[in-house]
Amino acid sequence: MSNLNTALVTGGGRGIGKETAILLSKRGLNVIICSRNQKEIESTVKEIKSSGNGQILGRKCDISVLSQVNTLVNEVLDKYGQIDVLINNAGITHVKKLIDTTEEEWDQTLDINLKGTFLLCKAIVPHMIENNCGIIINVSSGAGKVGFEDISAYCASKFGMIGLTESLSREVPNYNIRVMAICPGEVATKMQEDVDKQYYELNKHKMLHPRTVAEKIADMIFSDNKYENGIAVDLPS
Repeated sequence: MSNLNTALVTGGGRGIGKETAILLSKRGLNVIICSRNQKEIESTVKEIKSSGNGQILGRKCDISVLSQVNTLVNEVLDKYGQIDVLINNAGITHVKKLIDTTEEEWDQTLDINLKGTFLLCKAIVPHMIENNCGIIINVSSGAGKVGFEDISAYCASKFGMIGLTESLSREVPNYNIRVMAICPGEVATKMQEDVDKQYYELNKHKMLHPRTVAEKIADMIFSDNKYENGIAVDLPS
């Protein structure tokens, strides 16, 4: 798609989101990143601005809170007039057996990973329909297709993202909107490191680099006919 102008990337302060924002800015898009971590946002914005590629805007936003999502989306639309690309990348995990997972931890994981995706789609899709153009990529996981022990909430949220992707893709094809998911294996991110630092240090050389995932996301965005609408693309480690 050659008429893409503006992209919103959640969880854009680090990892996959940051690398995706860098790639999209290099392609000349106006890029908006959001995160709950103001310091990480500011660092990424500064890095992209110093490279001189595209326009970058960073905002603190908890995507699980409707009012914050609406404020963010309205600001972007006021500034740029459209949102052509939405990358739902923000995510968290708690490593615990199901019986040890608290209700708060379950809710937080589902709220950020899945509800946040729903809220962003709900806010942005009407504008994509109006413009008859849009691409949404939901960053799921290999754990969205196979359940793993000790991350039941995370798996549930990532399975849910794939279901949401498939459903929404069937609601919008008449409006030239594509909705897809990507399912990376283990990625060398801070979230992965925080889960188990010792395991991370021993195995990070075998993990996907966040840039590799970002490059796949960019390929999914800019290859019009290569990826089927509603697909969940595997990207093994």
